[in-house]
Amino acid sequence: MKSDRIEKQTKIFTDQKKERNQIRSSYKYQREAMSASLVRQLSSKICDQILAWELYQQADMIFFYYPLGNEVSLLSVMEHALQSGKRIALPKTSADRMDFYEVFDLHALQEGRFHVIEPESKEKAPIDQLPELCFVPGVVFDRAGGRFGYGKGYYDRYFADRDSVKLAGCAYECQIAERLPVHEWDVRMDYLVSERSIAQIN
Repeated sequence: MKSDRIEKQTKIFTDQKKERNQIRSSYKYQREAMSASLVRQLSSKICDQILAWELYQQADMIFFYYPLGNEVSLLSVMEHALQSGKRIALPKTSADRMDFYEVFDLHALQEGRFHVIEPESKEKAPIDQLPELCFVPGVVFDRAGGRFGYGKGYYDRYFADRDSVKLAGCAYECQIAERLPVHEWDVRMDYLVSERSIAQIN
Protein backbone atom coordinates (compact mmCIF):
# COMPACT_ATOMS: atom_id res chain seq x y z
CA MET A 1 0.00 0.00 0.00
CA LYS A 2 2.79 2.40 0.88
CA SER A 3 4.54 1.78 -2.43
CA ASP A 4 1.25 2.41 -4.28
CA ARG A 5 0.82 5.73 -2.46
CA ILE A 6 4.40 6.77 -3.26
CA GLU A 7 3.93 5.80 -6.90
CA LYS A 8 0.70 7.81 -7.08
CA GLN A 9 2.34 10.87 -5.49
CA THR A 10 5.29 10.57 -7.87
CA LYS A 11 2.94 10.46 -10.86
CA ILE A 12 1.04 13.53 -9.63
CA PHE A 13 4.32 15.44 -9.17
CA THR A 14 5.56 14.33 -12.62
CA ASP A 15 2.29 15.39 -14.27
CA GLN A 16 2.40 18.77 -12.53
CA LYS A 17 5.99 19.32 -13.62
CA LYS A 18 5.08 18.42 -17.19
CA GLU A 19 2.14 20.84 -17.13
CA ARG A 20 4.29 23.65 -15.74
CA ASN A 21 6.97 23.06 -18.36
CA GLN A 22 4.39 23.09 -21.15
CA ILE A 23 2.98 26.41 -19.90
CA ARG A 24 6.48 27.82 -19.55
CA SER A 25 7.44 26.74 -23.09
CA SER A 26 4.26 28.19 -24.61
CA TYR A 27 4.68 31.64 -23.07
CA LYS A 28 8.41 31.70 -23.71
CA TYR A 29 7.75 30.98 -27.40
CA GLN A 30 5.25 33.86 -27.58
CA ARG A 31 7.72 36.26 -26.02
CA GLU A 32 10.65 35.24 -28.17
CA ALA A 33 8.50 35.61 -31.30
CA MET A 34 8.13 39.34 -30.62
CA SER A 35 10.00 41.68 -32.95
CA ALA A 36 12.89 43.76 -31.66
CA SER A 37 10.97 46.96 -32.42
CA LEU A 38 7.94 45.78 -30.42
CA VAL A 39 10.17 44.81 -27.49
CA ARG A 40 11.70 48.31 -27.51
CA GLN A 41 8.28 49.98 -27.78
CA LEU A 42 6.66 48.03 -24.95
CA SER A 43 9.76 48.17 -22.73
CA SER A 44 9.80 51.96 -23.18
CA LYS A 45 6.16 52.18 -22.05
CA ILE A 46 6.92 50.06 -19.00
CA CYS A 47 9.96 52.17 -18.12
CA ASP A 48 7.95 55.39 -18.39
CA GLN A 49 5.40 54.01 -15.92
CA ILE A 50 8.12 52.94 -13.48
CA LEU A 51 9.81 56.35 -13.58
CA ALA A 52 6.49 57.96 -12.61
CA TRP A 53 5.80 55.35 -9.90
CA GLU A 54 5.92 56.69 -6.36
CA LEU A 55 7.37 53.46 -4.96
CA TYR A 56 10.29 53.67 -7.38
CA GLN A 57 10.82 57.38 -6.76
CA GLN A 58 10.98 56.88 -2.98
CA ALA A 59 13.23 53.81 -3.02
CA ASP A 60 16.91 54.31 -2.17
CA MET A 61 18.02 50.72 -2.87
CA ILE A 62 16.59 48.75 -5.80
CA PHE A 63 17.37 45.29 -7.18
CA PHE A 64 17.15 44.95 -10.95
CA TYR A 65 17.91 42.26 -13.54
CA TYR A 66 19.71 42.51 -16.88
CA PRO A 67 17.35 41.58 -19.76
CA LEU A 68 17.97 38.28 -21.51
CA GLY A 69 16.60 37.87 -25.03
CA ASN A 70 13.20 39.54 -25.30
CA GLU A 71 12.70 40.09 -21.57
CA VAL A 72 11.34 43.49 -20.58
CA SER A 73 14.31 45.87 -20.64
CA LEU A 74 14.63 48.24 -17.69
CA LEU A 75 18.05 49.53 -18.73
CA SER A 76 16.85 53.14 -19.02
CA VAL A 77 15.38 52.93 -15.50
CA MET A 78 18.68 51.56 -14.19
CA GLU A 79 20.55 54.46 -15.79
CA HIS A 80 18.08 56.91 -14.27
CA ALA A 81 18.45 55.29 -10.86
CA LEU A 82 22.24 55.59 -10.94
CA GLN A 83 22.08 59.19 -12.13
CA SER A 84 19.58 59.98 -9.36
CA GLY A 85 21.90 58.71 -6.65
CA LYS A 86 19.98 55.52 -5.92
CA ARG A 87 21.86 52.31 -5.15
CA ILE A 88 21.19 49.39 -7.46
CA ALA A 89 22.23 45.74 -7.53
CA LEU A 90 22.02 42.92 -10.07
CA PRO A 91 21.92 39.14 -9.53
CA LYS A 92 24.72 36.65 -10.14
CA THR A 93 24.20 32.89 -9.99
CA SER A 94 26.58 30.12 -8.99
CA ALA A 95 25.45 26.47 -8.85
CA ASP A 96 22.05 26.66 -7.10
CA ARG A 97 22.74 29.98 -5.37
CA MET A 98 21.91 33.54 -6.39
CA ASP A 99 23.33 36.69 -4.80
CA PHE A 100 23.01 40.38 -5.63
CA TYR A 101 26.01 42.64 -6.14
CA GLU A 102 25.96 46.42 -6.15
CA VAL A 103 26.53 48.01 -9.55
CA PHE A 104 27.96 51.48 -10.17
CA ASP A 105 28.43 51.36 -13.95
CA LEU A 106 26.28 49.40 -16.41
CA HIS A 107 29.25 49.18 -18.77
CA ALA A 108 31.29 47.28 -16.18
CA LEU A 109 29.32 44.04 -16.47
CA GLN A 110 30.18 40.65 -17.98
CA GLU A 111 28.48 37.62 -19.49
CA GLY A 112 27.92 34.88 -16.94
CA ARG A 113 26.03 31.61 -16.71
CA PHE A 114 23.18 30.98 -19.16
CA HIS A 115 24.55 33.96 -21.21
CA VAL A 116 23.09 36.37 -18.63
CA ILE A 117 24.93 39.68 -18.19
CA GLU A 118 26.04 39.84 -14.55
CA PRO A 119 28.04 42.04 -12.17
CA GLU A 120 31.77 41.46 -11.86
CA SER A 121 32.11 39.90 -8.41
CA LYS A 122 35.81 39.12 -8.05
CA GLU A 123 36.96 40.19 -4.57
CA LYS A 124 33.50 41.63 -3.89
CA ALA A 125 31.01 40.51 -1.27
CA PRO A 126 27.30 40.19 -2.08
CA ILE A 127 25.24 43.11 -0.92
CA ASP A 128 23.89 42.58 2.59
CA GLN A 129 21.25 45.31 2.50
CA LEU A 130 17.72 44.45 1.44
CA PRO A 131 16.13 46.77 -1.13
CA GLU A 132 12.81 48.50 -0.81
CA LEU A 133 11.95 47.25 -4.30
CA CYS A 134 13.04 44.37 -6.55
CA PHE A 135 12.11 44.04 -10.22
CA VAL A 136 11.71 40.36 -11.12
CA PRO A 137 11.85 38.81 -14.61
CA GLY A 138 9.80 35.76 -15.54
CA VAL A 139 8.45 33.68 -18.38
CA VAL A 140 4.81 34.01 -17.31
CA PHE A 141 2.92 35.62 -14.41
CA ASP A 142 -0.70 35.47 -13.29
CA ARG A 143 -3.11 38.08 -11.95
CA ALA A 144 -2.72 36.73 -8.42
CA GLY A 145 1.03 37.31 -8.35
CA GLY A 146 2.09 33.81 -9.36
CA ARG A 147 5.25 33.47 -11.42
CA PHE A 148 7.06 30.89 -13.51
CA GLY A 149 10.72 31.65 -14.15
CA TYR A 150 13.05 29.33 -16.01
CA GLY A 151 12.58 26.48 -13.55
CA LYS A 152 15.78 26.89 -11.51
CA GLY A 153 14.10 28.40 -8.43
CA TYR A 154 16.71 31.12 -7.81
CA TYR A 155 14.25 33.90 -6.91
CA ASP A 156 12.05 31.55 -4.88
CA ARG A 157 14.98 30.52 -2.71
CA TYR A 158 16.50 34.00 -2.39
CA PHE A 159 13.26 35.69 -1.30
CA ALA A 160 11.84 32.79 0.72
CA ASP A 161 12.58 34.54 4.03
CA ARG A 162 12.83 38.12 2.78
CA ASP A 163 9.15 39.00 2.69
CA SER A 164 9.72 42.65 3.60
CA VAL A 165 10.94 43.33 0.04
CA LYS A 166 8.34 44.52 -2.47
CA LEU A 167 8.59 42.30 -5.55
CA ALA A 168 7.49 43.71 -8.90
CA GLY A 169 7.12 41.18 -11.70
CA CYS A 170 7.93 42.65 -15.12
CA ALA A 171 6.08 41.28 -18.14
CA TYR A 172 4.31 42.13 -21.36
CA GLU A 173 0.54 41.62 -21.33
CA CYS A 174 1.02 38.55 -23.57
CA GLN A 175 2.95 36.96 -20.66
CA ILE A 176 0.13 37.27 -18.14
CA ALA A 177 -2.24 34.37 -17.48
CA GLU A 178 -5.36 34.40 -15.33
CA ARG A 179 -4.11 31.64 -13.00
CA LEU A 180 -1.01 29.46 -12.91
CA PRO A 181 -0.59 26.12 -11.10
CA VAL A 182 1.96 27.48 -8.63
CA HIS A 183 3.39 25.62 -5.65
CA GLU A 184 3.14 26.88 -2.08
CA TRP A 185 6.89 27.60 -2.06
CA ASP A 186 6.72 29.75 -5.20
CA VAL A 187 7.31 33.36 -4.15
CA ARG A 188 4.44 35.62 -5.16
CA MET A 189 4.77 39.12 -6.57
CA ASP A 190 3.43 42.20 -4.79
CA TYR A 191 3.05 44.12 -8.06
CA LEU A 192 2.69 43.25 -11.72
CA VAL A 193 4.26 45.73 -14.14
CA SER A 194 3.23 45.63 -17.80
CA GLU A 195 2.79 48.08 -20.67
CA ARG A 196 -0.83 48.49 -19.53
CA SER A 197 -0.36 49.33 -15.86
CA ILE A 198 1.39 48.77 -12.55
CA ALA A 199 -1.08 46.61 -10.66
CA GLN A 200 -0.86 45.92 -6.95
CA ILE A 201 -1.64 42.32 -6.05
CA ASN A 202 -4.21 42.04 -3.27
